[in-house]
Parts: sequence; structure tokens; C-alpha cells
Amino acid sequence: MLARAPISILLAAVSLLVSISAQDDGAFPEHFKLKDALNYYSVESTSLIKRSLLHAGFSADETLEIDDTYLDFATRALNAEKKRIQRIRKALKEKQASEASQTCQGDSSSGQCIQKDDRLSEFEHFLTPDLAPGQADLLRWEDDGSIVQDYAARIGLPDTLIPTLRAYAEDMGLMKIMTNMLYDDPLPPDGNRWFSFQSPYQTKEGVDSAAIRNFTWNVERPAKKWKSDMHWFNTADELAHEDSLRALAKGGFDQVLDGIGKKFGLDTLHVDSLGFVAVTNCERGFIHTDWEDVDGGAFNFL
Repeated sequence: MLARAPISILLAAVSLLVSISAQDDGAFPEHFKLKDALNYYSVESTSLIKRSLLHAGFSADETLEIDDTYLDFATRALNAEKKRIQRIRKALKEKQASEASQTCQGDSSSGQCIQKDDRLSEFEHFLTPDLAPGQADLLRWEDDGSIVQDYAARIGLPDTLIPTLRAYAEDMGLMKIMTNMLYDDPLPPDGNRWFSFQSPYQTKEGVDSAAIRNFTWNVERPAKKWKSDMHWFNTADELAHEDSLRALAKGGFDQVLDGIGKKFGLDTLHVDSLGFVAVTNCERGFIHTDWEDVDGGAFNFL
């Protein structure tokens, strides 16, 4: 079974009218004419209130805006609409919280999760038992030992892996660029840039400079919704990918792949890409899914 595993190493590691007008204009697309929409609503809501009164049997005089009947009915109608919107928002928040709290209890043979409402209020801790290099174990909640998700796991790392990858980034010159971009020259949200490097594993003494191969990495900063200064540094061509595999091999990553394969019954594993994630601060996490409908055949390793 073929598994694609992008590798990421974590280094640093808003009454109807009142409700609408209270929203930040930035929440609407630039082409959205908010003022025109509000003016249209004002005209149409006045007409709607008058037609509603007439339909209910009130006299034409009672539909005049200066009449107490009109004003009383309009107030009731808008209050009812406001409450309706509040109920919708509350239901949406409850749905989102419920989806975020969904976990699997025990060894689920069906692959379906059992909702655990006690996890709505706060993010709880995972069990973190000591694992030997290459030993994989499904991720479990600390309070009751239940399984978090069928394809979420921890695995023991060889002692050489992290030092090897850190040295690789430093010797290549990538670490210096990472530090500079986080503290002095950050990308704007949704920005990207490209860099050329030479492999620290490449013999350079006595070799013609024209024979020394260069390869490419890119750096990206995610959109504003991430609410952090996170930057992603990724291999960007075949030479960079092949060289990063050398670093993984030197650090003993084969043990990790072997452990993952045995735990999940995967016959063949390969690394799709390697990258470094650098971040110094984060106002709010952005939970998302990178892989969908892959039945555990592709995953991220952090």
C-alpha cells in the first residue's frame, strides 16, 4: 500500500439592522456595496411592515409610520427577527463546538467516532508514554486512555534525528534565513519567496564551482486566519527533495518509517516532501485537515 507522508519539523515550535451595522465592513468582500444593501433593506422593510399590518386587518391609517400601532408592531417584528438570528448563531456555535470535540472511544472497528461532550469546554491532554525509537502507539486521552482517532499516533524517534536535521538546516544556511524572516524580514500573509542552496553533504574541496549543484527551497506564510507569524520552509525541486532524503536517512528516519508501517499495516512508505515550520507567536490556533478520504494512507509527521 502506498503512503505519502509530508514531513514537517516544528522548530520554534462577529435587532436585524443593528446586527448588520455592528459588523466590521472588512467581513464583506470588497465588491459588496454594504451601504446600498442597507438602504435597500430600509425601504423594503418599511414596505413589508405596512403590508403585514394590512394583511392582518389593520386600517390604512394604522400603517402610517407616525401611528403608534405601526411603531409597536415594527418594534415587535424587529425584536423577533433579532431573537431568530441569535438562535441561529447559537446553533452554529454549538454545532462547531460539537464537531471540534468529536473523538473516538476505544478501538473503533467501524472507523466512526463517538462524540464525547465532556471535551467541549477545553482542550485536554494526551498520554505521553516513553516510546523506543521506531515504536508507534495510537494517541490516547490522558483522563481515560481512550483513543483520540484511529489514525493519530505517536512514535519514538532515534536520538540522532532532530540533531541531524537541525545541523542540516544550519550548515545549508537555511537556519539563518529562517531566523531573519521571523524577526527582521517576515513575509506578508499569503506571501512566498524562493532561495537557492548547496548541499552540506556535497564535497566542495578541489571541485570546480561549476560542478557544484544548487537546489531550491521556498518559504510561504499562510493567510491571516492563521493568526501567527508562522512560515513554512519547503523543498521546491527534485534535487532539494533528494538531498533532504539523505538528511532523513542519516538521522535514522528509516526506523520511524518501519515503525509506522508495522503499526498501520503499510507495505510501502515514501516521503512526499520535507519542510521546516518556524513560528514564534500565535494568537489563536487554526485547526484544519491536510488529508481527507485517504483511509490512513497519507499523513503528516510532526
